[in-house]
Amino acid sequence: MKKSRLKLFKTTSLTISLIGVILILLTIGVIGYVAVSGLSNSVSTTVSSGSAYDQLDQVKTQYEEVNKKYDTLNQKLGTNPDPSVKTTFNTGKIKLSEASQLISSTQNDINNGKSEEEIQSKLNQTKNKISEANDIYGQIAG
Repeated sequence: MKKSRLKLFKTTSLTISLIGVILILLTIGVIGYVAVSGLSNSVSTTVSSGSAYDQLDQVKTQYEEVNKKYDTLNQKLGTNPDPSVKTTFNTGKIKLSEASQLISSTQNDINNGKSEEEIQSKLNQTKNKISEANDIYGQIAG
């Protein structure tokens, strides 16, 4: 009787040990999968935000160019410009101010990982504001 109990105990302990090893290996596999998946998502998010940063830099450059034009025009107009010209000039400056706010908002959205559609929408709005300001500048500078 002692031999059968000892054999049963030995078989049971080996089975429990084997199940424990299998569970440890499965746990390591799941943790590895989750880590690789998270790293993969992080890399793809970084790549797409890199493209958004490039587009934002282009928009910032356009903004700076038009803003410089307005600074130069402001100096040319002097202190007592024609009221209608001053009104048109102020409208253009408001468009530039709106573009500046959109640039800041877009920068925050990129940093916070907002969707690509949202970022593209804001970039397009910013480009439109800059284009409108540039058109107004063309009307004044004639």
